[in-house]
Amino acid sequence: MPRYTATVTVSAEHWGRETEAVDNPSIDVGLRTLSPGVFELSFNGQLAAPEEATHVCVTLDNGLAYYGPIVDGQADPKGGWLSFESDMVEPELLG
Repeated sequence: MPRYTATVTVSAEHWGRETEAVDNPSIDVGLRTLSPGVFELSFNGQLAAPEEATHVCVTLDNGLAYYGPIVDGQADPKGGWLSFESDMVEPELLG
């Protein structure tokens, strides 16, 4: 799985409520394609996030950003993963 340094922004975007977003700068992440249009983000440590998070934006150190609704995820103090939908280029093709 390709590894990157990224800013990971986790947001809660609910109809009728103001959007809350929390930035996590300089995070060591892995990003891979699970299936067409679905990616998995793995990370070390904990991500700060609002309650009832719905979306994630992963901005790689080269400026490319992957954004979409969170499908699933799991985390503990050592790290975790999130799967999310996005229509961006597959990270494996970035070379």
